[in-house]
Amino acid sequence: MQPWNIAHRGGAQLSPENTLAAFGRAMSLGADGVELDVQLSRDGIVVVHHDYRLNPGYTRLRGGDWLEGVAPRIKDLTLEELWNYNIGLPRPGSGYAHNHALLKDADGEGIPTLETVVRIAKIYSRYKLMVELKCGLNDDSADPITLADAAYSVVAAADFLRSTIFVGFDWRALARIRQRDPGAHLWFTTDRLSGDARPVIDAIAAAGGQGWFANFRDVTPQTIAHAKAAGLKVGAWTVNAPADMRRLMALDAICTDRPDLLAGLL
Repeated sequence: MQPWNIAHRGGAQLSPENTLAAFGRAMSLGADGVELDVQLSRDGIVVVHHDYRLNPGYTRLRGGDWLEGVAPRIKDLTLEELWNYNIGLPRPGSGYAHNHALLKDADGEGIPTLETVVRIAKIYSRYKLMVELKCGLNDDSADPITLADAAYSVVAAADFLRSTIFVGFDWRALARIRQRDPGAHLWFTTDRLSGDARPVIDAIAAAGGQGWFANFRDVTPQTIAHAKAAGLKVGAWTVNAPADMRRLMALDAICTDRPDLLAGLL
């Protein structure tokens, strides 16, 4: 069995991250699914965006200027207000543009809703969504319970739960979904761990998780074996080097900014 090829933010090195253009290109490159980030707009709509604030590195007003200084928070803008922004190409000369040199622009792309992404994904019966509940302890974040409830409701209403895996660093949000639906697919995300991963893996299993979504540096034959013994699937983020992809072929999922490279290896 080979790992799922999951395009991180839709394949962020190749297309504008978390956009419909990125998700569509990932499909065309042979990805098995995409990882995406969700937050709440001011009017309670589940939108797809990574940063808590609009990113000046790739955001400008439609037909207008690039953002400057401290950008607005996602949770302070309505869906209609969010649609006033173009996120389809990097700002020329920006650090973001420098770090995404292969990016193919899609000028005019806006911030999509989770509902729209799910509707498109349903067209492809094999396609999977890894939905990261983007929340935390900082003031820029939405309430994790409110976000979890809203995201779950969108996916459930579309009858797409079987093809959706909820992930996230804020385990409160995942616990909320587990409370609502013991059968929901939950992979608990961890950042780079400084010590023994086994107690963390055990905590994920005890919390009712079905998978460990790990920083790829923490994934070793030993931690894979421990997770499998605990009944967990294992995925890794964000794996962009071919050598690391080859090393991790025993996993259930590899999340990458370069789904094209992984598709070639698979």
